[in-house]
Amino acid sequence: MNNDINLISNKDASALKEKKRLKQVRTAAIGSLVTVAIVSILVFVINSQSSLASIKKDQNSTLTNISYLNKKAAKLAVVNSRLKDISAILEKRKNYTNAINTLLQLMPPGVNTTTLELEKNDVTLIVNSKSLLSLDKFLNSTIDLASKKQVITGVKIESLTVNTKAGTYSLSIKATLL
Repeated sequence: MNNDINLISNKDASALKEKKRLKQVRTAAIGSLVTVAIVSILVFVINSQSSLASIKKDQNSTLTNISYLNKKAAKLAVVNSRLKDISAILEKRKNYTNAINTLLQLMPPGVNTTTLELEKNDVTLIVNSKSLLSLDKFLNSTIDLASKKQVITGVKIESLTVNTKAGTYSLSIKATLL
């Protein structure tokens, strides 16, 4: 017998298998194409049905909030700048409170302050009393303070007056601050 004679060809079987695979690949490709098309159409429909007005409204509200916060930030920057400037001025300024409190504590009983004037480096103080002895104690205490150079460096008597009707004496001194 002849082996070369074969009624069924092996080539036809492999060609059929290839055709089946090709048909399956084509079916898968067409299925994928249809799926992508359907998904694209669904996404388009969903996007077209969602309102752009709500997105624009959100955008406008966000812009409004940002502009409001920018105004607040600008005001805050101005306030911070002013506070910084005020702090710098306060650091450079002399402490008049300490000098005034020290001078006022030197006053013996019966001596009253009439006028207190502050200048850049000087304090003018006018005091009244019914007794010259009380004024003398105050003046001596002020001179001692100046000699120790604690709060003031010098004292100058500007005037000593008498009010005969009221029976009071008035002493005006000018003290130079440290």
